[in-house]
Amino acid sequence: MNDRELGCAGGQFMDRGRMNQNGVVQPLLTDLYQITMAYAYWKSDKTDDTAVFDLFFRNNPFHGEFTIFAGLEECLKFLDSFHYSQSDIEYLKQTLPEGIEHEFFEYLGNLTARDVTLYAIDEGTVAFPRVPIIKIEGPLIIVQLLETTLLTLVNYASLMATNAARYRMVAGKHVKLLEFGLRRAQGPDGGLSASKYSYTGGFDGTSNVLAGKLFNIPVKGTHAHAYITSFSSIGELKTRLIKHKQTGIMEDLLEHAVKHRAMLSHLLDVSTEESSEGELAAMVSYAIAFPDGFMALVDTYDVKSRETEQANTDPRVINDIKSENSLPKPKASTNGHKNGQTNGQLNGHKTNGHQNGVAQSNGSRSPKDTKIQDTKPSTTTATAKTATTTATSKTTTVSNGTAYLPKYVEKSFRSGLLNFSAVALALNDLGYHALGIRIDSGDLAYLSCLARETFEKVAERFKVPWFNKLTIVASNDINEDTILSLNEQGHKIDCFGIGTHLVTCQRQPALGCVYKLVEINGQPRIKLSQDVEKVTMPGNKNAYRLYSADGHALIDLLQKVSEPPPAVGQKVLCRHPFQESKRAYVIPSHVESLYKVYWKAGKICQQLPTLEQVREKVQISLKTLRNDHKRTLNPTPYKVAVSDNLYNFIHDLWLQNAPIGELS
Repeated sequence: MNDRELGCAGGQFMDRGRMNQNGVVQPLLTDLYQITMAYAYWKSDKTDDTAVFDLFFRNNPFHGEFTIFAGLEECLKFLDSFHYSQSDIEYLKQTLPEGIEHEFFEYLGNLTARDVTLYAIDEGTVAFPRVPIIKIEGPLIIVQLLETTLLTLVNYASLMATNAARYRMVAGKHVKLLEFGLRRAQGPDGGLSASKYSYTGGFDGTSNVLAGKLFNIPVKGTHAHAYITSFSSIGELKTRLIKHKQTGIMEDLLEHAVKHRAMLSHLLDVSTEESSEGELAAMVSYAIAFPDGFMALVDTYDVKSRETEQANTDPRVINDIKSENSLPKPKASTNGHKNGQTNGQLNGHKTNGHQNGVAQSNGSRSPKDTKIQDTKPSTTTATAKTATTTATSKTTTVSNGTAYLPKYVEKSFRSGLLNFSAVALALNDLGYHALGIRIDSGDLAYLSCLARETFEKVAERFKVPWFNKLTIVASNDINEDTILSLNEQGHKIDCFGIGTHLVTCQRQPALGCVYKLVEINGQPRIKLSQDVEKVTMPGNKNAYRLYSADGHALIDLLQKVSEPPPAVGQKVLCRHPFQESKRAYVIPSHVESLYKVYWKAGKICQQLPTLEQVREKVQISLKTLRNDHKRTLNPTPYKVAVSDNLYNFIHDLWLQNAPIGELS
């Protein structure tokens, strides 16, 4: 068993001396036709042919006008380790069609990437359609065998980094973003890549512990609803004592929390009998475990109040609501109960040991959702005006005809806020500061505003200024549009935990990078198609980014390698590659050569940046784009052009290779 196989047996990632390499990324991670083509090339005596391939994409993802290039480091690791092991050769002998000559397998066994040269733009740089992000030169058979693996390493990485960068832009620079998507990702490799490249794109941390270890990414997390529901009463608390941070004296945290809860009950207008004792016990338990890192999930239970009961039982209120809103009759849930209640919870009776509260499942709604939002498309799209009106009037009808009962709404979130605040103040008594809360359901804009208002009240009443600064984390199937909507509503969220929509790139699950032959033995090659978008730009090319006087990127220009680079202050004719009438003169104030030699003669030729440096590069590169290129709605397309020389070269070659029709 060779070094690679030993590494794979021991774990997914292994140390190959210079770099930490994913053991799955090896020459057999390819399509079968790459190897069958290699044999056909070999059989045709093309082992001495040299070729140039371009790796590029045709369209920006997510209806945007930019893409973040990522995955280069993994490509270089692959080149560094490229070698068919003896077991690889034995497997290929069994898998490939019969009749393949034994000498071909000997040839494969001796292949390395030593004679390959790889040019690329810097990882983390903004890239655009048709501009090759990687250019590969070398022996035809070897560079052909690299195709699928390089595409695998670049496609998802760039898509993921771009998706993360878009989330960062809509969230703003002051809001934290955490990647919570491992459980939703496409397998363990997808989960690890998502964690790495979401961090590259601008996220602040991940819940993925292995990604934290492998890539040195900050790891963050709170707890699940299961922890709260695992306690049903304070009698289940087996540990109540905690050391005072300064004095070291053991004190009863629950006793402090109960005392504060009684005082908070009047301040927050929530009776202690109406909140969940099991929730309080769970929070006390978690605070004892993590007194300096107490972050609690506060939406496990709904709470009832006298106002709620009146709204549910007073026929006049019910009739007013029905006549004003014309709401549909509540549908029975799957277990036969109405109004979103579960587990036998009806008319305020407790069930499953949970006092005065309903444990919310993923599919259940809070009373706020059930009573108020049945006519809305989602729980996160109410307007800021709605939330403000709700908090300031008895019963308000908004433009869509929905009536709000503010007392009902306020009570639905209060058990968690009451218990959290009580435990946080108890910790404060003992010298500790809580971190904040997480909200995982409901109207995130409204609930975050309500939570912030509560914290401000507590801070003022109990003279604890740091309470104003408690972090509010929001999760619950958040996507880019959700954040834009929340921004419009004036939310008070400090941190978003984003999973499914981020790691699966649900708006567009593939980038569509391609790998095309553009030159062989010094002769250009062109792929023709009736779809002009699929016509390749032939020949070995260089790429330059031209900047305007205000420092923004103006246009990317492709030229033949034989052409001199554009000069600052000199007029350059830039042409659309396929539309004759689209052309313009550009006088650049700055010219950036995009390609660097990253691999040559079996060695990496550049100092590879750290993940932190690539992350910083993304934000620097994005700043070079005008805002209209980056906006989410109808962004301005960024221009990609060819030189006049390359334009004529492309079209002459096109005419030479295009078949001539015949009329009869």
